[in-house]
Amino acid sequence: MDAGSKRFVSADYEDFTEDLSFLKMLEIPLLIRILKEEASEENPMSAALISDRLSEITGLEHSEKTVLRKLQRLVDLQKKIDDSVLEKHLQLSLGGTMIEISNREKGVRHIQNRYYFKPLLDKSDIDMVCGTITSNRYLTTKEKEYLIAREKTLCYGDKYIQNQNPLPEKPDNTQKQLSERVLKIVNTLYDAIREKYQVDVIYGAYGEDTKRYRRPVLLSRNEDKPYHLNPYAMVWNDGEYYLLATHRGHTNISHFRVDRIVSVKPAVKEDDATKNEKREPIPETLRPFFKRIHGREEFQSENYTATYPLMTIFGEEDLCEAVVECKANAIGVVIDYFGMDLRIMPPMLEHESDETDINGRAQRYVSIRLPKAQYENLRGFCLLQHSIVTVISPERLIRDVREGLMASVVKLPVVK
Repeated sequence: MDAGSKRFVSADYEDFTEDLSFLKMLEIPLLIRILKEEASEENPMSAALISDRLSEITGLEHSEKTVLRKLQRLVDLQKKIDDSVLEKHLQLSLGGTMIEISNREKGVRHIQNRYYFKPLLDKSDIDMVCGTITSNRYLTTKEKEYLIAREKTLCYGDKYIQNQNPLPEKPDNTQKQLSERVLKIVNTLYDAIREKYQVDVIYGAYGEDTKRYRRPVLLSRNEDKPYHLNPYAMVWNDGEYYLLATHRGHTNISHFRVDRIVSVKPAVKEDDATKNEKREPIPETLRPFFKRIHGREEFQSENYTATYPLMTIFGEEDLCEAVVECKANAIGVVIDYFGMDLRIMPPMLEHESDETDINGRAQRYVSIRLPKAQYENLRGFCLLQHSIVTVISPERLIRDVREGLMASVVKLPVVK
């Protein structure tokens, strides 16, 4: 921006236009704000478009070359100081990271590189935080709306504010204590994931309070032997936080409901209690869900929850191959539990030839082969969905499901 570049100045800016050095300092935070609100990874902006938006906002001419030079210097600076203390301070000062998309890499010539701004928290992180705020029922509706609006505005600007459905305003103290504990655990886990160190986790299960039977209580189930976990990501799915982690020395992924974690703390080295134990490398089972962005491994939570919507796979222990049969319109139910790694085959069982679906057409059945299903998840699924799913193999699963259904029948009260 040159001294002779002033063209039109509205009354709002008249007091500042003489101090061009001050306006030059404002150019960087303003262009970052534009990228934060108007650009994204899917729709990045060119320097020409950014300079036009700066001119609209300030009422002054902004040189495209100057804007481009500042954008490139920001990107170059981030690359040079990657993984340093200065980088962390720069990210905190800017609120995120400047990303440059090179058209030359995509085989496009004579087109400007484009830019967008990646906040420290991505949209899935924001959804997790806002989900936590929403689930804190001891907050009033106005308090929740205020916190959610501020959270989204700080990270993405006004474009990301959405109306939230109000929840009951004041629950009992039990809910308040649970919400406060979950927030502390989330903060600890988030630090461990960012800094890549292991954690010791005491997990719980709900049981009865022997003194007050109306109240369920979270009981520690491994207090004497904490889980030594490698934390890789947290996801917000179907109204709950989940930690994705592996046990130390293993590669199978486990899901832990964050609200079921009793306590968590950094795991320290056995030979040096003053240092945290480094996390093991990302396992191959999770690798497809990580994307390298600006030199960092970023977890794509949307892709993961789209692949495993119900979060019901827990690892590689006791895996088996199974075949189930169901109506063709129930294939989606199986996918919701086990993902897309399955094979559709012709039906193996005989069915009534005159059976019709809800549209009056002949009912179609399919068999589905699941090559790698965790047995306990599979057994629970077949018991829960026994009305629409029939087990074909293995024999062990047929026997366990049959026994489970018979036991349920026996326990039903007799109706006169």
